[in-house]
Amino acid sequence: MKCKIDGCNKEAVYKADCVCQKHYFRFMRNGTYDLLPKPIRKYRRHNVKGYQLIFEPRHQLAMSDGYVYEHRFVIYSIYQNNLPNCKLCGCKLTWSSCHIDHIDNDITNNTPENLRPICRACNVMRSHTLIPKYTHKGHSKITFNGLTMTAAEWSRQDGVTVAGNTILRRIRDGWSIERALFETSSTHPNAAVKRTTTKYKNRFEVKSTGISLD
Repeated sequence: MKCKIDGCNKEAVYKADCVCQKHYFRFMRNGTYDLLPKPIRKYRRHNVKGYQLIFEPRHQLAMSDGYVYEHRFVIYSIYQNNLPNCKLCGCKLTWSSCHIDHIDNDITNNTPENLRPICRACNVMRSHTLIPKYTHKGHSKITFNGLTMTAAEWSRQDGVTVAGNTILRRIRDGWSIERALFETSSTHPNAAVKRTTTKYKNRFEVKSTGISLD
């Protein structure tokens, strides 16, 4: 018994439907024995996270579906295989290890001025700086005049002359937030303030210059 579909001379494997295996499974997949029209592939699309992709199947950085991330496409057009060192830590980069950072955090803005190649470690820490430190487990949370930061972050602000641990101890002892932050040390009132500069600065940690804190 031959397959009942016109132009198909294969033996009918499924006798009840009188069709061959190929047409049987085509019907199971598509609900019809006819071939479906091929979808028109868009040159530009975006994935579920919002990253822009363009269809360049012959490009060196193209994925298996022929698409390449636009931000990688733009940087490749500038540097090809001669990537510069990481813009943050200076380590050597290759296309298999580098990440392309959007400086303004807008993943749809793929202009060359908004893109920079960085290493994986710096990319991870870069994303961490977009999250307020006080939301992390185990970190303190101190709010004064509508501004919330950790004790360590407060200790680095202008006008604060004591360490983060001192601020926390004062609050536990019942001091007001304002006194805990801005009153000078009673044991070392004349000690010079030592400030450290963090490698990955939190975007939510702002300097009090120009901001009234009283």
